[in-house]
Amino acid sequence: MATALLFAAPLAAGNASPHTPAVGSAERAAIIQTLRTHPDLRFTFRHLRIWYDGSRAIAYAEGDNGVIGGFKIILTRDGKAGWREVWGEGDGGSDSCAAGARHYGWAMELIQSYHIAPDGLVPGIAAQTRKLELMAKSDPDFQCVGDLEGGPA
Repeated sequence: MATALLFAAPLAAGNASPHTPAVGSAERAAIIQTLRTHPDLRFTFRHLRIWYDGSRAIAYAEGDNGVIGGFKIILTRDGKAGWREVWGEGDGGSDSCAAGARHYGWAMELIQSYHIAPDGLVPGIAAQTRKLELMAKSDPDFQCVGDLEGGPA
């Protein structure tokens, strides 16, 4: 019986998934405060997910802020420190497919370092990364992604 319980715990953890913080929760408010660059911004989220890996956490927010348009942002938090944006793509402007492939590849590695499958946190990121890599091979300078923030140097 004890052996069965020992193996059940890792299986349960492997089936865990990110959660969406409740409207009005301190967790959600902290992320919104980090994203807010102006007090009048109002967010509409398509995805807002948080994954905990021990004392650190990673979050993905995708939606619209009503002013500059759509956004995709990855945030991280270590221990009790506040959230910080580490990766993003926004509407407007554009970057090359080669830059996009590097940017998305870096995000995939970052997410995996938190012991979660990239698509588990950011829906469709693996397919988007492959698509950008293929496009970069055929025409690396073609402008195919929005404004890129953070990510690889």
